[in-house]
Amino acid sequence: MCDVFYLDGSLRDIRVLDATRAEWIAVFERLRVVADETEVEHTYPRLDPVSPAFADLFRAWADEPEGQGTSFAFRARFGAVWFFALPLDEEEIEFSVWPEQVVDGAGVADVLRFLVEVATASRRPALLTGETVLYSPGMPTLISHDPVTGLTSHI
Repeated sequence: MCDVFYLDGSLRDIRVLDATRAEWIAVFERLRVVADETEVEHTYPRLDPVSPAFADLFRAWADEPEGQGTSFAFRARFGAVWFFALPLDEEEIEFSVWPEQVVDGAGVADVLRFLVEVATASRRPALLTGETVLYSPGMPTLISHDPVTGLTSHI
């Protein structure tokens, strides 16, 4: 399965399609609890600089005029692998991972654990794809996890 992470100069994306703000928040809150380490960066002065409430962070980003046109960053580390999100669209949860961090079976296990946590928290299938700006239905899914069936599959 490490072939999924061959180095080709692009990232891999973990996605939850047709998401809601509540699902984003549930995912971030879950990751804050289960990840080995998390970090949040934002430019909203009235919010906690280190550990803002995610509902407040989304409200500042998407609903308030001073937040529009900006974003925030969230990172979570599982083992040696970092996953990062720079929310640009509320309707698609997307995290990216650098393939060069996934060098062995332990790295693959970290990715699978992250994928399962995202799917479980959102209560929706999570997909690992190649890097793109927008998801295309014809794009191959490299790995997926469905929290309803509990099945994880890969190409």
